[in-house]
Amino acid sequence: MGGFIDMQQLHDELLTHLITTLSPAQMQELQAHLAPLVQTAAQAVAEDLIAYAYRDPASRGRAELILESYASFKAVLFYRLAHWVWSFHQQHNSAFCAIALKLSNQGKILSGAEIHPAAQIGRRFVLDHGYGTVIGETCEIGNDCYILCGVTLGARGIANNPDGKRHPRLGNNVEIGAGARVLGYVQIGDNVFISPACVITQDVPAGTKVKVVNQIQLQKNDESDHSNYLGAFALNERLHVVGEVNSSHKVTVLDADFHPLAGVLLEPTVKERHHLQFRLRHVASTGHPPRLPINLKVCGPEFEITLLSPPGLSAMVRHLLQVSPLIVGG
Repeated sequence: MGGFIDMQQLHDELLTHLITTLSPAQMQELQAHLAPLVQTAAQAVAEDLIAYAYRDPASRGRAELILESYASFKAVLFYRLAHWVWSFHQQHNSAFCAIALKLSNQGKILSGAEIHPAAQIGRRFVLDHGYGTVIGETCEIGNDCYILCGVTLGARGIANNPDGKRHPRLGNNVEIGAGARVLGYVQIGDNVFISPACVITQDVPAGTKVKVVNQIQLQKNDESDHSNYLGAFALNERLHVVGEVNSSHKVTVLDADFHPLAGVLLEPTVKERHHLQFRLRHVASTGHPPRLPINLKVCGPEFEITLLSPPGLSAMVRHLLQVSPLIVGG
């Protein structure tokens, strides 16, 4: 095909997929709507194919190669069919819901990517190496978006998520790298680039590039209402405590044996909701080097969490105390 799409071949391809996926009874249910279904889906799929061929250098611009051999494109092809049937079921009977879900599931089987038929995806959509990608029911995706494998456009919770808008809304020309997760009803503006492995839970304004600078594990002791999710890291000669934290919380530096680190004082430099920042000061000689790794204890009115070896903290303490080598705890 190259840059030219043989629409008759594309119509035949879509019809073949319908016949091989659906039962005779389901095909009969669709019979009166078959011609507009195939025509509408073919127009959208043709634009998707051209966009994929143009933006993916590995295809060498060959749309027919993508249609015939790219597994990730099967998910998009079946989504286009399933979405049209799903939108039609809203106006008629529930049989169309089952047909739409069956088509969507076939796309998942062939590609490893799951796109709910109710999701709203704009024109010229590219799903590249899409294995493991999940696009939820209430997602809205604009035009000219490009998504890689392992991407989750999902809800913030796990089980028992509420009804209504619970999945992301993407603007136009959004690119999302492999393994990224965009969770909840967040707004991603136009021309946003989200690097691989990012976790997005807040709105991202148009024209923004997002990347992972430092991955911090947040910890929580238990499921009680009094326990908080907290994390910490050291960067640019400052200790940062982030998460469900406030200025009333007490922070203590511990050695590898979980004893308070003598001779080190935490001087607050920022006290904000969800962010405490400290400068570490060496106020007295400890007499012997502390044992690594250095840990951190955070205490609130009704909880206590020990954060094990926050990134950068051991190196900061070593530099502060100007001792070398440090003893490594077992």
